[in-house]
Amino acid sequence: MKGRIEWIRVSAVVHSTESREKVSQAIANLFPFDFEIQVSSAKGHFGNPIEYLEVELKKSFEIKAFWENLIHLLKNELASLLNTIEERIDAQNVLHIRIDKQKAFLGEFKLSNVDPIAIKAKLVVYPARKEKAIEFAKEICLIS
Repeated sequence: MKGRIEWIRVSAVVHSTESREKVSQAIANLFPFDFEIQVSSAKGHFGNPIEYLEVELKKSFEIKAFWENLIHLLKNELASLLNTIEERIDAQNVLHIRIDKQKAFLGEFKLSNVDPIAIKAKLVVYPARKEKAIEFAKEICLIS
């Protein structure tokens, strides 16, 4: 099937009770190459300080290297990922994967919706229908 990943964004929230260095390391554990983290500050719902860490990949060789590494890291979670792939693709054909932030810091990679590292991948398919995006997502999750 024809398709491509246009960009990937990897992000996480650093709560006031967490260490930015540890959350950065959890993100770094997903990458097979050097990258730059963008940091922005904000206030939480109750006025508590939070930071938002984000890495954006737009170069095709970085996207390819990151994606292949991610699929390798999630090899034990692929069945679960594939079983929920339809719910993970939004109306703009962005694939959403959430990984347990605490476990990622320890070098373990599990899917989680609780305080995760969020990975978003913009899928470009023709025609740009969700069914085609689902088909393409399944295909790229099975690369090895």
